[in-house]
Amino acid sequence: MWAALTIAACLVFAITSPVARVQRQSLNPWHHYEYLTEGFYQGHTYLSVDPPKDLLELKNPFLPTALPEKRLWDASLYRGKYYLYFGPAPSVVLMLPWKIISGQTMPQWVACSLWAIIGLIGLSMLLSEARDRYFPRVPPIGLGLVILVAFHASWLPVLLRRPAVWELPIIAAMACVWWSLYFLWRFHLSGGKARWALLLGTTLGVLIGCRVTFLFSAALILALLCIPTPGGNRRLRAWPVVKAGLLVSLSGLALLTYNYERFGRWTEFGTSFQLLGVDYTGARFVDARYILFNAWNYLLSLPTFSPYFPFVHPTWPGSFPKGHMGIEEFHGILFSMPVHAVALGTLFWGLRRIGSPDCRPLIVTLAGALGVTLLSAAILFTWGGLCSRYVAELTPGLTLLTAAGLLAVIDSRGSGRRARWVLLLCTAAALWTVAYTWLASADFKGYMKRTSPGAFCAVAHALDYPSLWQSQSHGYVFGPADLVIRIPTAAAAPWTPLMASGRPGMTNQLVLEQLGPARFRFTLVDDKHTTLVSREVAARGGVLRVHVEAPWLYPPAEHPYWDAVSDPKRRAELQSLFALGTEDGEVRAIWTHAPDPIEYEPTLLTEKAAPAGSAWVVSFSRSGDPALKERDKP
Repeated sequence: MWAALTIAACLVFAITSPVARVQRQSLNPWHHYEYLTEGFYQGHTYLSVDPPKDLLELKNPFLPTALPEKRLWDASLYRGKYYLYFGPAPSVVLMLPWKIISGQTMPQWVACSLWAIIGLIGLSMLLSEARDRYFPRVPPIGLGLVILVAFHASWLPVLLRRPAVWELPIIAAMACVWWSLYFLWRFHLSGGKARWALLLGTTLGVLIGCRVTFLFSAALILALLCIPTPGGNRRLRAWPVVKAGLLVSLSGLALLTYNYERFGRWTEFGTSFQLLGVDYTGARFVDARYILFNAWNYLLSLPTFSPYFPFVHPTWPGSFPKGHMGIEEFHGILFSMPVHAVALGTLFWGLRRIGSPDCRPLIVTLAGALGVTLLSAAILFTWGGLCSRYVAELTPGLTLLTAAGLLAVIDSRGSGRRARWVLLLCTAAALWTVAYTWLASADFKGYMKRTSPGAFCAVAHALDYPSLWQSQSHGYVFGPADLVIRIPTAAAAPWTPLMASGRPGMTNQLVLEQLGPARFRFTLVDDKHTTLVSREVAARGGVLRVHVEAPWLYPPAEHPYWDAVSDPKRRAELQSLFALGTEDGEVRAIWTHAPDPIEYEPTLLTEKAAPAGSAWVVSFSRSGDPALKERDKP
């Protein structure tokens, strides 16, 4: 167990520690909880960083377009001070004591790492004790492997890739859920001893302070203390339950008082004063009509596949329900982590032993894990948004169910051919889960490429050779492109994407902008940032021609394709040069932040796909592949 935890801890810090090199800016989301801790240390509830005066002087500073480069993203602005609408417990329990003891502010990425490791210790202790009592034929190495699989099945490697203000309270809540279930297990195993109930009440109080959406889960786990325990004294058991409930109630009261002290309202967490980066006017944050859409995407959606490392990218639905806010970096659970199907076997194992007094402590604990999962699903499936980090609100209970099922499968491995086949399938599902989780972690918003460029480049270069061989065998040509665009007589669209490349949510586009009658210009857009704008051109005979050079017309910079371009200066130029050439001249720019392509060829807006009145691409051709020219030199 401790060997597995050591490996998991090393992986946790390997993911999070490189963030330190890119978090130096003071207004990014890697510092919010640091500012909250410093505020608490100074004796107040607002953050230690002050809003700029020009933001406070605006008539409506809450507009997403109001000084976006100067304000603290996703903080709450109230009476000239920044507040945090996220739960304060991750700071109060861990970061503030460290500040008091050492005088130093704990970096937010360190807090994320420590909370993850604390949670894994609680989960591992529960699995270890359950294994000793119910699955004695599981060898020690089997337990260690199950713990490592659970680490990946919890989605932590993806969540930790961005240890920001959004992820910290979720990671801390995950840790509290695991420790709560462990204390629930020990309470029933001990016959109802008070100390375990008090520890459970304390942990549930912290859970609510981390993530108030777990309020109903906390109530459920608290209620499971009341289930009769074999060998316990019913009279003595009532007082521990009451005391645990009192601790949870005091925590809830403290949270309400915290809200009142900040905003003058008990139930105001700060969301009414949130500085959003997107205009959500007209959005419905909670709606029962989202249930089927969200459930399908959370459970069954498939990723976008790519020939380039990391090979899988977030799913992107074709349409959204009315009022839905959309998605952010999302992967369906059953395809990305199929090992969770083992949880169904765990439920079957528990139902077969529900009448056994000896199995009751584990069955009650598994019931708590199932209840936490279902209650989290009920909230998330009605919420008006899909996010990768929200997956981790489903996985704490689900991971325990899955890990317990894996222990049961390993324990029964010698019981016949069927058991061996089940073990083989579970092993395959576990290996796929581990591999996919790392691919999704490497892909998440491109953070691995930014924070660990050396490791990313080495892995990508090694794993991208198959795509090089495939592109060569199919005769794909990379490099600058020449497009012929047909302009309809009465073009109705002032802004028409003609060519696109990149991953969902981070796209590169060639856009045609209509400035007036027969007056146009081309724009290269990379991840919503305008990279280059051409000179104004006129459509002669209803046709426009444009020559495009862009890094996303080539494979990614780490790809072995670039080994054929021996001149480093020429290679660097091709990987950063943007150019737009029209009949009226050419414009050029150097830009190094374009999202990588995920296909060999960009997507084109053809006549068949173009909406009525829109321009479309008549022809697309390459001007010449620099790598082929280099290779064909005598």
